[in-house]
Amino acid sequence: RKTREALLAEAKAMGEPPAGSLDAIVELMWKSVKKHGPRAKKDEVETPYGRAWWIRSGKGGKKSGLILGLHGGGPGAGDASEAAGKWKLPKTMQMYPQGIRLVSDTWNSVHGERFLLTLIEIAKAQYEIDPDRVYSMGFSMGGTGSFFMAGRHPDLLAGAIPAHGVVPADKVKEPDPAKVGRLEHGLVHNLRNVPVYFYTGSKDVNCEPGTFMKAFQQIEELRGDDRGGYEQIEFTCHPGIAHSFPPGEPGKGYKWIKEKRRSAFPEKIAWQYNSAPWPPQNSEDKVERRPKRWMYWLHCQMPEDFMEVEAARSQTEKEHVIDLEVVKAYPEDFTVYLNDRMADPKKEVVLRVAGKEVYRGTPKRGYDVIFESFDARLDRTLVFDRKVKVPEED
Repeated sequence: RKTREALLAEAKAMGEPPAGSLDAIVELMWKSVKKHGPRAKKDEVETPYGRAWWIRSGKGGKKSGLILGLHGGGPGAGDASEAAGKWKLPKTMQMYPQGIRLVSDTWNSVHGERFLLTLIEIAKAQYEIDPDRVYSMGFSMGGTGSFFMAGRHPDLLAGAIPAHGVVPADKVKEPDPAKVGRLEHGLVHNLRNVPVYFYTGSKDVNCEPGTFMKAFQQIEELRGDDRGGYEQIEFTCHPGIAHSFPPGEPGKGYKWIKEKRRSAFPEKIAWQYNSAPWPPQNSEDKVERRPKRWMYWLHCQMPEDFMEVEAARSQTEKEHVIDLEVVKAYPEDFTVYLNDRMADPKKEVVLRVAGKEVYRGTPKRGYDVIFESFDARLDRTLVFDRKVKVPEED
């Protein structure tokens, strides 16, 4: 942390980078990542829980995407070989991780989430995969984990195929969506900009269809209230199908998702936060859950449980306007990040919070902004050179 702070201070002291230099600066930083970034030998890493490993297929490269193929199972059960070779797309590298601790919903757990985020970073840094083509797929518990990744980290994914999983809820073992109760917050709401193809079976008694069905009901409601949002989501509850792939799957899902790419700079962000997703952290957890502070081009220093945020950007002839609505959090904890792909640097930036203008100006480029945004996700696309922090109220 001290090293990072020192580098940030040094970068800030360098002043303003030249116009149009962002891509060249990113390439220079990427050379350092290739040399010093996260790497793995023999497809395994050491963790506080011991050895974590995965099955890998493909060599990666800048034209290669990444598939995280998540196995199913439950307490004491689950094998990476079950997913290996099943989840695949052309021109992708596949990683099939073995759950570190085989507990219920292992991919949603503290250690499971950290493992998957580490794999994405290794795939980007060591194998140089295309960060705009990262997909999460899985069946049963793997479907639960794939839905979790799409809802928790939509800014990292180009798409997801959750098959025959569940969404954590008051009553998970329930086929009737009307009896499910509350779904876990901080997942469905965040799917606005990420393609998701999910399905289940009406006769599934392992992962009952109720939570998936209720999730899609909520998605349809969100579509009705948000024009242009949640459009790339498809769901099917296959009649008469138990806990097995329906006819034509997973092939139909592959055809649907293979051309999908991440929307890295969406015009609107919907972000609902959950500070403690299911399963809860317990005494056997050796690490804490990683806070989710970044969502696309928006950063929150202190995200609050149940906070809801809408951030929309639009352009006029002379202005780039960002409208921010924040509920159950402090607006001054938020920072908007910009680059030339999003906004013409010659245009004035106008930031409004709850309709009130709080900033108007042309933010300067900064080496420190480039460094901190690049460092946050090790992502060659999600890099910014300007930012506007919401000022504190007088």
